[in-house]
Amino acid sequence: MENKLFTCAEAKEIDLVDYLFSLGFKPTKIRNNDYWYLSPLRDETEASFKVNRRLNIWYDFGIGKGGNLIDFGTLYYKCSISALLEKLKQNSLSFHPQQSLITNNSDSFLKRSLKSAIDCEITADEKKIKIVSVKTISNPSLCR
Repeated sequence: MENKLFTCAEAKEIDLVDYLFSLGFKPTKIRNNDYWYLSPLRDETEASFKVNRRLNIWYDFGIGKGGNLIDFGTLYYKCSISALLEKLKQNSLSFHPQQSLITNNSDSFLKRSLKSAIDCEITADEKKIKIVSVKTISNPSLCR
């Protein structure tokens, strides 16, 4: 596995809805591109945390804050941006970026993530993933 941290640009490509799901949060309602949640940042009984999936941004009406995945992650984990990027690197299979699985870019985020977690081959011509070997799941979210 690479020793390089995720970049902020790579982190911003991660789909917020998928990321929240990887943390165990599910929307209470979905309207078009808007996904409403009970806030992951505080206790509440009525959903006031909105993610616009098309724009890939969030807003928590209860605290009056919002932003992208980096803004969310630093608040959620109460950590620095570099610490968040390290967490994202370690849990790279819990979510996927908002991009096609198969791209012309042979070094895409998802390809690197899959390659680091399982031995696999991704071919653009066939648009298929061929699993070569399987490893034990170590991600806490996936183990739950």
